[in-house]
Amino acid sequence: MTPPELVLSDLRDAWSTALAGRLLGLYLHGSLVAGDFAADRSDLDLLAVLATDPDENLLGVLAGLHADLDRRHPRWAGRIEVEYVSLGATRDAAHGRAGHHHAIARVSPGESLHLLPATTHRVVTWSAVHDHGRSLLGPPAEALLPAVDADLVRSALLDHVRDWPTWVTRMNTPGAQSYAVLTLCRAFQRLRNGRQLSKRRAADRTIADRPRWADLIIWARDWWYRSGQDTDPGRADEVREFVNEVSAAILAPEHGTRAGLAG
Repeated sequence: MTPPELVLSDLRDAWSTALAGRLLGLYLHGSLVAGDFAADRSDLDLLAVLATDPDENLLGVLAGLHADLDRRHPRWAGRIEVEYVSLGATRDAAHGRAGHHHAIARVSPGESLHLLPATTHRVVTWSAVHDHGRSLLGPPAEALLPAVDADLVRSALLDHVRDWPTWVTRMNTPGAQSYAVLTLCRAFQRLRNGRQLSKRRAADRTIADRPRWADLIIWARDWWYRSGQDTDPGRADEVREFVNEVSAAILAPEHGTRAGLAG
């Protein structure tokens, strides 16, 4: 398999040529930056900051770029996640003004390239890139992207948490179930400690914080990082119970109830 750094170099060169005058910055984030990248499992996560909002015309250009990259690096096809957003959208979002007047483009594993509204939900990712993103093209992320108020990031993350009990009902494979467990662990830890941790580190900390769920979290972590297969048995009922319980615990302080983030 082509090393990730060579794929990123190829992507950067192709994108900088095809999007000349449009692309203000290209930033790597996720597990390769966080330090727990799994070569057989992890995706390459990127944020592309544009001069203007993406539209259907640009979508055609981007589709061609991604198809060409997949042909050159077939082992990475379906494992490159890129979100395209205008600088104006990130600035509006940082002031709580994001909405349906801005669009972003996104391609991710299991999800084809498409346009969607640039809602304030996205500030969780944009804030993480501002704080920890690695520049592949353009100025440092913190120099280009606006800082996002911690309360706004928290509010957006809580909105994600509220949606998880619904999302998890559609997760029928062990891969999706593992992802749900690990993502809730990350949300739990970020809201508790104010830091974005990798999936592995968040899982390890949540095992200690929520010992009742240690066996399930270990299963999810080991499936993810030890090349589990979607033909493996899943744990759907346990995962749904975990998501419901942990989501409720995260949201409890927002409602003034007990059994929240502390235990």
